[in-house]
Amino acid sequence: MSALLTEEQLMEWTGYKRRSKVEEFLRREKIPFSRGKGNKILVTQAAIDRALANLPAANNAKMDAFF
Repeated sequence: MSALLTEEQLMEWTGYKRRSKVEEFLRREKIPFSRGKGNKILVTQAAIDRALANLPAANNAKMDAFF
């Protein structure tokens, strides 16, 4: 199971203060994300790792177990 990064953590990591800018960054980098309570952005650590490793997005547990 992958750890979830909160919107606040993403803002710190990307340096953006506005939700729309974080979302724009995630879309540009092709990092899949979803929305949580209060419409806040949520991303798994595995999705970030795949993007940093330049691997294609995957929606299966086998890929998450790899990281």
